[in-house]
Amino acid sequence: MSRKTWTRFLWVGLSLFISVTLFQHAALCADVTQISMGTATVGGIFPEIGIPVATCVNAAWREVNITPEFTEGSVENLRLLQQKKMQIAVISPQIAYFARKRIAQFKDNPIDVSVIVRLIPNTNIWVSLEGSGIKTFADLRGKKVGVGPASGGLGTYAQLQLAGNGIDYKKDIKPYFMGVGEMTDALKDKTIDAAILTVGAANIAASTHKIRVIPWAEKDVKTYVDKYPYCDRYVLPANTFKGVDYPVLTLDNGVQLICRTDADEGFVYKLTKTITENLKCIWDAYAPAKEMTREFAASELANPFHPGAIKYFKETGLWKK
Repeated sequence: MSRKTWTRFLWVGLSLFISVTLFQHAALCADVTQISMGTATVGGIFPEIGIPVATCVNAAWREVNITPEFTEGSVENLRLLQQKKMQIAVISPQIAYFARKRIAQFKDNPIDVSVIVRLIPNTNIWVSLEGSGIKTFADLRGKKVGVGPASGGLGTYAQLQLAGNGIDYKKDIKPYFMGVGEMTDALKDKTIDAAILTVGAANIAASTHKIRVIPWAEKDVKTYVDKYPYCDRYVLPANTFKGVDYPVLTLDNGVQLICRTDADEGFVYKLTKTITENLKCIWDAYAPAKEMTREFAASELANPFHPGAIKYFKETGLWKK
């Protein structure tokens, strides 16, 4: 065999090998179901929990590939689900509740969604500096208080939570409308006396200053949760923040993984099973997710579970109804 013929033979063989390999890869990819998962903006709690969930599901269930997508959050996620541009989404239970019940921006455009699993607690807390004399909500009267942005979810939560503790933010306090970062800095600089913060922001404040976290009274939590069923009672563990060695009764605003109610029951069953049976993987990837136990994943908050999720939870004894 001449060198020229041998070279041609090698190229034909190599081309055939590449063609077969590409064909096999294409066939393999064709067997993988591509799933888009809505989260929220970079740095928020939705992608922080959504990305580990997707990663762990992809590792355990090779027939699917979940791609977390950065979005504007709950409202956009619902819109994309409605348009079938997205299959699952991390969402605020409150916004999903509004969408189902025709409340606020969903009055003329309800969206029917169901829960796959409940993810992690999501709490906003009221923080003051040690030595400020502010230990209860009543102590906020007459004080300069950061209440979140003038528009947006946190500002709304702040006003509702103050009202739930007998405080009228227009009359009883001096409200400062700021973003979370601004409020954290203003609290440390003593420009304001107290503020509603995320857990992450409170940790930043506690790293340089001694802080106090204002607790709710049990009766006020019950009244609030009865009125707003998309919130839940929550106890922030002692030592969550440096120097705060006591547990704090507060609220859980919740985080849920949802889908369209008409999503395939078999798919939702397998997804629920895969998430619930791979919690350690999620915990290892995102430490705050350790509060997401099997029982917590199956617990209800305002919105109904999908039939596929209910089927799995019933089979495993996690369904309490």
